Amino acid sequence: MRKLTCRFTALCLSAAVMIGHTSVAWADEAYGPGFRNGIPIGESTQSGAAETEDAEKALENAGIGQEDLGGGESGVEDAEAAAAIEAMKANLPHLQTTYLVGDGIWSQPFQNDTWIRSDNHDQGFHGLSIFLTNIVGNVLYRTYTSSTGWSSWVINGQQTPNYPNDVNIEAVEIRFSGYVNNNYDIYYTAQLNDGSTMDWAKNGTATGTMGTGRYITGLRMAYYKKGSEFPYPTANPLISTVKDGIQEIDGQLRYINGDGSSFSGWGWDGNQRYYFNDSHPVTGWQYIDGYKYYFDETGKMLSDLEPVMGTGGPYQININKEMNTMTIYAKDGDNGFIIPVKTFLTSTGPDTPLGTYNTPEKYRWRDMNHGIYTQYATRVYKGFLIHSILYSSPNPMTLDPSTYNYLSIAESAGCIRLLTKDAKWVYDNCGIGTTVTIYNSPVPGPYERPAIEQIIPETQTWDPTDPNIQI
Repeated sequence: MRKLTCRFTALCLSAAVMIGHTSVAWADEAYGPGFRNGIPIGESTQSGAAETEDAEKALENAGIGQEDLGGGESGVEDAEAAAAIEAMKANLPHLQTTYLVGDGIWSQPFQNDTWIRSDNHDQGFHGLSIFLTNIVGNVLYRTYTSSTGWSSWVINGQQTPNYPNDVNIEAVEIRFSGYVNNNYDIYYTAQLNDGSTMDWAKNGTATGTMGTGRYITGLRMAYYKKGSEFPYPTANPLISTVKDGIQEIDGQLRYINGDGSSFSGWGWDGNQRYYFNDSHPVTGWQYIDGYKYYFDETGKMLSDLEPVMGTGGPYQININKEMNTMTIYAKDGDNGFIIPVKTFLTSTGPDTPLGTYNTPEKYRWRDMNHGIYTQYATRVYKGFLIHSILYSSPNPMTLDPSTYNYLSIAESAGCIRLLTKDAKWVYDNCGIGTTVTIYNSPVPGPYERPAIEQIIPETQTWDPTDPNIQI
């Protein structure tokens, strides 16, 4: 059997730092962890050979073949190959979903590819929560009712709005971001209270219904490897008067509500964000929701304004401890620091202090604790610094790769960790005396929460974002 490829090695994440994940189970007809006949696979009495057959089938459904595992022509027939499958199983996305059934009661958790619904098939959903574990990245989701329109997007286990018992969810949208999104597509379908089953929606498009008086009573999700063929119908995931969402009409981008009316507000095409005024995308500088945003000539919102504004400063730094995000703001004249220039993913910790501070000093390399070093450190308050991920010596080739792959997941001792390029940006562009505000909020900030886009092998000892490294 061939040695495992670097691509596979990069997928072998350490389970020790995953949030809320305790075990992995496999479905015999699914795309990842799940249930068989309503029983978690981990409780199955099936033989090892049959479990291996299930594992191979699940990998095939997810679009992962033996060539991806480094397997030979004989398939899974030795200990190394079996270990490879176990490692791959441990790093497929794991989705756990609950829904609000009314009177503040949440359902039992449903795992990955299984129908999410109550024993009473007429019972609607009044709220939704989806956890993503076992892989680096985010799951984002939102819900629709005729009386409220689309809710805001929530992320990674947060709850959508909890609607009253007489208000049922009619449509949902779900998408991935970060590493998981670069490797997998998320598909989902809905059943309605009249028994209708929708075709499958994909990557942030809507499934369910709008304006028909019907509502969702069942939801099912599946993920497929990027580039693999999805074998189920996708033509009609939503019952509505017209197609809902962003679309091209007469060569122009438009957002039309599912009931046929014009739309004003934020719109998404996958993870790309727009703002629409009377169904038309805005461009250039715009004041929205208390911030000043910039949209390119096609209407796409830019979340990195350095190419537009340069790096003149001065800047203000806001750190959302709850969501592990840092936003850099520039000043808009007398309006204050309301221009979000960039957003960075961080790792904070329980001891990270809340409050407003001014940076007093910087360090090119900093010995943090008896042989743990960081680059581009900026002191915030007392012993708390903004700095890079961790190294074993003041040498950029001695990175601890887990601190890269699990940024935002692994907690710090109270400092604010960044990828090396982001720590360097703060070090280079935010002068001594820069105001830093650390706060808690379930909303990441004016931009969505970033994510690690590509993980690195456990053997890699340099940060791929480090501008000092030429590999």
